[in-house]
Amino acid sequence: MHKDVNDAVETIAALLHRFETLIDETVTCGAQLAGAMPAARKQANLPALAGQHALGAVGEAITAAIEARRHAVAAHKHLDKVREALGLTPVSFGDETRKDPHEVFMP
Repeated sequence: MHKDVNDAVETIAALLHRFETLIDETVTCGAQLAGAMPAARKQANLPALAGQHALGAVGEAITAAIEARRHAVAAHKHLDKVREALGLTPVSFGDETRKDPHEVFMP
């Protein structure tokens, strides 16, 4: 395969990996924030309504991040099909293991 194709594959693979990682970090941080907000309200002895709208907004942001993750996974699957059609080997970052599709719940 041409060096240009290999370079392009490496670039896309690295960016996709970074993109997926950042989305996962966003979901994790959002969940931590959502958990901390009620505890902080309680610690400050504020009424239950204090921060309710903000908590709801954080919840919506988490939902949006989860939706973004779903789209990133779909993009990954589409790129895998392109890679296979070109006869290229998968690019691995060493932090993920392949799972048997029969062992993974996929709706």
